Amino acid sequence: MTDSLIADSADRLMAEVVTPAAVRGLKDRASAAPVWMQLAESGFLDALVAEAQGGAGLSAAETLPVLLAAGRHALPLPLAATMAARTAIAAARETIPEGIIAIAAAARADDGALVAQVPAGEFADMVLVPDGDGAILLAADAAHREATGEGTFCRMRWRAANGPRLPGFDALLCGARIETAEMVGAMEALCATTLRYANDRAQFGKPIGKFQAVQQQLAVMTELVHGARAAAHLAAAAPGSMEAVAAAKVTIGEGAMEVAAIAHAVHGAIGMTEELDLHLLSDRLRRGRLRYGSEPYWAERLGRAVLAAPDATLLDFVRTRVFF
Repeated sequence: MTDSLIADSADRLMAEVVTPAAVRGLKDRASAAPVWMQLAESGFLDALVAEAQGGAGLSAAETLPVLLAAGRHALPLPLAATMAARTAIAAARETIPEGIIAIAAAARADDGALVAQVPAGEFADMVLVPDGDGAILLAADAAHREATGEGTFCRMRWRAANGPRLPGFDALLCGARIETAEMVGAMEALCATTLRYANDRAQFGKPIGKFQAVQQQLAVMTELVHGARAAAHLAAAAPGSMEAVAAAKVTIGEGAMEVAAIAHAVHGAIGMTEELDLHLLSDRLRRGRLRYGSEPYWAERLGRAVLAAPDATLLDFVRTRVFF
């Protein structure tokens, strides 16, 4: 019942606030302010924060519907990252800042400065940046920002890295789990949009969805979406498991590529036009595949974990490390 209430609330919120027109207008913090205000007022930002600290105390699995809804509407703002960051900050007994918090995918020292790749960094007020075995919270205004990769991430450079430190926070793992969940939402929306179009678009006197070749592609798309959703559920059930998150990032990333290709193929020529909302979803999948490690990166980490597992078959590994 709780999952249903959260899912319904998240879907209504996104439908009202995160319209295609609104998404196209989100370019920076100024343009994001009206949308973010309504998202913040929903109460979802502290859904993961412990009840003793003023939050709802929900688990990652219980808040998965929020991430799926954000993905279905191609929300470019780091809502889920802010939820995760606020939870980690509260757990570290630090003061939770107001505004949008992004999570950096990687960071390195460069000529005395700290340089980080930050998905959705162009919208951020604060950024959680990897720092050894934890992360450090930095003000976005203190950094020089440079958008790269057609919106994939923002390169941010701090001359001085001064801020609260959150020991034990794995920014890459957390970011990868978030991306996979939102990608599944985008895949679901692509599938639903494509099914509607196939039933509405007539050719040779009948809907194109009645042709066997198209039906076969729609069946493949549906299978990939259901598999992706199952992988996202496994990762949400074990948010600290590298193996579960890696399996989800690989499975969902590979599935997303094929789902997007089928969606555009079924739409035909109209699928090539930028005005079609389909592009918002397929672009969300493109960015998601590249953020917080690509499929080859996570496949290698997963493979190394399999090889390092003592006295176990691959089936045993999957049962104990991926399925919970």
